[in-house]
Amino acid sequence: MNNLRNLRVGRAPFGQWLRCYTKGCDESKKCTKLRSKSMCGDQQKKDQPKKNQPKGNPKKTDQPKGVQQKKANKKETNNEVKKITLIEGQGVGCELIQSLKTVFDAAKVPIEWESFPDEPSSHKVSKELLDSLRRNKVGIKGPIEDPLWMKDLRKQFDLFAYTAVCRNMEGQDNPYGKLNCVIIRDMMEGEYSGIEHDVVPGVLQSIKISTAAGAERIAKYVFDYANEFDRKKITVAHKANIMRMTDGNFLKHMRKEAIKHMPDRLFEERYMDTACLNLIMKPETNDVLVSSSMYGDVLVMMASSITGSKAMCPGYGVSPHGRLYDTLNKVGEEVAGKDQINPTGMLFSGVLMLRRIGLIDQAMSISCAIKSVYKDTDMRTKDIGGKAKCSEFTKAVCDFIAKQ
Repeated sequence: MNNLRNLRVGRAPFGQWLRCYTKGCDESKKCTKLRSKSMCGDQQKKDQPKKNQPKGNPKKTDQPKGVQQKKANKKETNNEVKKITLIEGQGVGCELIQSLKTVFDAAKVPIEWESFPDEPSSHKVSKELLDSLRRNKVGIKGPIEDPLWMKDLRKQFDLFAYTAVCRNMEGQDNPYGKLNCVIIRDMMEGEYSGIEHDVVPGVLQSIKISTAAGAERIAKYVFDYANEFDRKKITVAHKANIMRMTDGNFLKHMRKEAIKHMPDRLFEERYMDTACLNLIMKPETNDVLVSSSMYGDVLVMMASSITGSKAMCPGYGVSPHGRLYDTLNKVGEEVAGKDQINPTGMLFSGVLMLRRIGLIDQAMSISCAIKSVYKDTDMRTKDIGGKAKCSEFTKAVCDFIAKQ
């Protein structure tokens, strides 16, 4: 426990902190090769990993370590057609999904869509959709407005955690500084459990749920994620000083899991307000942020805003049955059909999904093309200060794919 306190209050050995705060290159060797062949040649030397890099400070990539090792020894040749569950969503969902399909076609992604209606016909998720998700184990969806339908989906498919990947794009300026962090939040418990009632006339009550099983499951997933993607530091945001039992339970299980992974993974605790302050004032010091449902929602919105727009960040729900990918875009009825939505987050969600199902070459091709649009052009949608349409941005991505 003393070691745990040392890590929390900043008395960890200097070498461990140095490994934690040193930010590596985001590009994998595959993307570097694509860059050198086409649009990114001027950055080839900068993006390539150093040959004599110490083991304690590995380069960060978007790929799990197992995938990196496999790719280093054998070129991916998997062209088997994969089935993906597709939920178009409402509002701008149609435009986002069309952008995704267009880019996937340009990259010759071997997948088959199992499509479902663009909006829920009731507050309940259909059996056919659930069967498709469980069978395919991977799905992607556009924004859905109905909170009751979303709540039923989370319950029926057991989506217990949400993972948002927030990082700055080279070429897209922001006033805050460099950010490369992952935010993981609870989706089943906490303030969003949705249990409310009248106590007496004029007095309302909302119940915050926190179970040992739920907190333990989140904690295990967080550290499994950090190990898989070689993330060095986990920060838990909480208010256990006020909500001693509920947040205290969440914190207890995070501590219990953290001890199993020391010293390879650093662990720290921050009050929610301090975590928000650090995210704004010192964005580069954040690696993995984890919290309960409502706190995590706030952190995700803050982090995505630092990147320029919430439409920039990909994310996905985590279930024992599989993954459901989406973006932070809302339904956006006011801009639906006007070709103004930013598809960046949806495209990157597609990249994460392709990596999940083993289509590494196509994932890297699309990822490199998106980054090249931001780095090498002034193509920007309205939400981040540009004038480009969604279709124009999509075409620019496809053009870079064609050059590879």
